[in-house]
Amino acid sequence: MRRRDALAAGGSLVGTLSTMLTAGCLDFETLRREDAWRELIVDPPGGIYVPPKIDGILEYDSETESGLEISLSAMRPHSFWTGAGTERARADLRSHHTLHLMASVRDAESEVAVPTTVTTRIEHADSGDSTDSPDATDTANTAADTVDQRTPWPMRSQRMGFHYGDNISLPGEGTYKATIRLDPPTIHLADEFADRIDQPVTITIQFEYNPAAIDVLERTLLDEGEGRGERRALEFMGHASEPVSPTSSAVAHSATGDDIVVTLGRADVSDGAQVSSEATEDTQLAIGVRTRYNRYPVPFAGLSVESVRDGGRQYITEAQETIDPDRGHHYRAGFEEGILESADELAVSLDVPPQVALHEGYETAFGAERVVLPASLPAL
Repeated sequence: MRRRDALAAGGSLVGTLSTMLTAGCLDFETLRREDAWRELIVDPPGGIYVPPKIDGILEYDSETESGLEISLSAMRPHSFWTGAGTERARADLRSHHTLHLMASVRDAESEVAVPTTVTTRIEHADSGDSTDSPDATDTANTAADTVDQRTPWPMRSQRMGFHYGDNISLPGEGTYKATIRLDPPTIHLADEFADRIDQPVTITIQFEYNPAAIDVLERTLLDEGEGRGERRALEFMGHASEPVSPTSSAVAHSATGDDIVVTLGRADVSDGAQVSSEATEDTQLAIGVRTRYNRYPVPFAGLSVESVRDGGRQYITEAQETIDPDRGHHYRAGFEEGILESADELAVSLDVPPQVALHEGYETAFGAERVVLPASLPAL
């Protein structure tokens, strides 16, 4: 429902919300009106802002396989925003959606979030074994048992950070099993990650779907005096992957932009994540990019780094997405040592927004930014 429809609905919105919160009952019309209520009271600013409500999350279960921990959780279905290049589009709630299912993927030892491609298949729990095939999400003989199959969106929310999720439809209350396949990451893997998480992983998590348990999840509505619409963010939940930036002594400088915080340091060229084949680029820069308020990683973005001397550009290069156990998620760029020594500043530009779906409070954030840092970098 768009703003003009919300205005036409008038005072009935408040009554609808009151009934929803006291009765613990959510039907599609209530959810649709709730979206209208959001648009009526909030004119989202450009950038990160506090959304008008805080939704509760139902934790299902987690499993660890091949060093990766996968956690499954759910919340009420809701609208979110998808991205393609610099364009964003709202993925609206539909009448058949029964819950918003989310999976978090991280390295079990270091707790580093792992950007990759995730596919899911959901079946009734009494179906056959879903892991007989190495590609369990494509097994033909289980197609008849499948109630949902998809590639969830990589997503970011203010309370959960980076995860994978989508609104889905389940046929009714019962016990289900989610078979989750993780493709090997296509980003650069450094240190032991090069050997530890470079293979596909398939796990199965069983969960109980009860519509009433989703309907009664806590919802807190925020007033203007409680920060609604302000340029900051909700606090992260305790299990969010990588909620803070690394505190490595290799981080030489940091600077804050509109929606991101950028850190800069040197990376060890011997750790297995060489980002360039140019023999002259004998120095690797490690560029950390995190959300401004909760310091979540910012994966699937396009970054460039330029050296600046006397206000003019010397050299510019693209940065490559990387993860390692110590720095976590970051980007790397190769430079000649002589260029770095002669540069006054290094400018990090967010050229392509993160190609992830965004929960409310992030949908107007992460546009093009240029963050300038000193070029002086101590040796490793």
